[in-house]
Amino acid sequence: MLSQLRAAIDPTVFVEYAPGMMTFAISKDTAWTPQQITAARSILDAAPDTTPGRTAQTGIDGWSIEMRALVLTLIDQINVLRQALPTPLPAITPAQALAAIRTKAGTL
Repeated sequence: MLSQLRAAIDPTVFVEYAPGMMTFAISKDTAWTPQQITAARSILDAAPDTTPGRTAQTGIDGWSIEMRALVLTLIDQINVLRQALPTPLPAITPAQALAAIRTKAGTL
């Protein structure tokens, strides 16, 4: 949404989101014109609803390299255990693990 606002309105647009209040504060370096206000409202109205789950998914997408390394190292260890079962289970890929985490976050 930020890139859409910057492209349609002004490259200096800044968006601050307050998840607990489900509100946005949008600012820019210059005064707003009526056309820019209308464009911003249209972009916000078309944006998908923000929920705690969607906010968590966005956070997961922005995980640092350290966080991804931690999670994927744990998945590697889980895969070792899965292979050691009496009936071995296939390994979980990094993409599957991250997708499952995003999906779970969306349900919370």
